[in-house]
Amino acid sequence: MILFIRNIPSTSLISELHDFVESALKKPFFFRSGRVLKCEILVIQDKRTKAYEFHGLVHVNSDKAGRRAIRQLTGKRFKNKFVVVREYAVRSWHNDRRLKYGPASEKNANKRLSERRRGEGMEFINDMSKIFSSSEDFARKLI
Repeated sequence: MILFIRNIPSTSLISELHDFVESALKKPFFFRSGRVLKCEILVIQDKRTKAYEFHGLVHVNSDKAGRRAIRQLTGKRFKNKFVVVREYAVRSWHNDRRLKYGPASEKNANKRLSERRRGEGMEFINDMSKIFSSSEDFARKLI
C-alpha cells in the first residue's frame, strides 16, 4: 500500500518522514508489525501562482499495516504541522470509475474542473536543486 501524506513542511527530510510513519507501524509483542519500504517527497508547483506544495509518499509492506498507519497518523502533527494521511490511488484506465457510468453531467464536470482537477496548471518537480539554487556556487562540506 502507498500512503499519501498531504501538505508536509518544505523542510521535511525523507528520514523524518520514514520515522514518522514507522512509529505508527510498531506493534506490541505477538503482533506482526509493518515496515516502511520506500519514502518519497513529492513537490508540485502551481504554474499560475508559482507556489510549491510538498507531499509525502510512503510505501508500506501490507494493506493492514497501511490502514493502521492511516488511523493512527491522521490529525497528528508532523514537524508542528497537522497532516492528513490517506491511501494513494494510482489512476489508470483500469480503475477509472468514471468509465463505468458514462459521461458526467455538466454540473459534475464543472465541479471536477474547478475543485479537483488541476491539470495543466500544475507541474511535478523532480530536481529540487533548480528551486533552491542561487547565483553563487555553494555546497555543504563535511569536516
